[in-house]
Amino acid sequence: MDNLKIIPLNAQDDFVRVRDLCERASDYVMLEEGHPPDDAYVTRTLNEAPPVCGPDDIFLRGIEREDGSLAGIATSIRHFYEHGEWYMGLLMLDPKERGGGLGRKVAQHVIDEACDDGAPCIRIAVLDANTRGRKFWESLGFTHEKSVQSDDHLRHVLKLDLKEGPDAA
Repeated sequence: MDNLKIIPLNAQDDFVRVRDLCERASDYVMLEEGHPPDDAYVTRTLNEAPPVCGPDDIFLRGIEREDGSLAGIATSIRHFYEHGEWYMGLLMLDPKERGGGLGRKVAQHVIDEACDDGAPCIRIAVLDANTRGRKFWESLGFTHEKSVQSDDHLRHVLKLDLKEGPDAA
């Protein structure tokens, strides 16, 4: 990650770069959507959040290479499910970057942001078909909270308790 940096993204200004990443990571998009990435998918990725979340509660991050391309993106929101809690929307990496520790570093960056914000926990919903992704999040200490059926997918909601003290995981 020495030649990569985590930067804030702007949904409008960085649309083309995120679209390019989605095309390179189309294996994940196909798993989730059943078709290659399109503009609608990129728009949803960059803009969708529950109505309880305001614009200041949506965090878009890019993992930028020296050439300006994106090696990955991480999206998260705060105040979901409950006020103060955080939710990781997506961590997507270029297939060339997977398996080398970048995902762990970026996930830890988001976890640290949630901790700094005083969040008691952070969650992520992982597609049932994404067994590698589920193992990744579990290796970071996330545990199964529940399974939900949505958008023709079974998703496993995983939770990481961030509070300190004897009740912390």
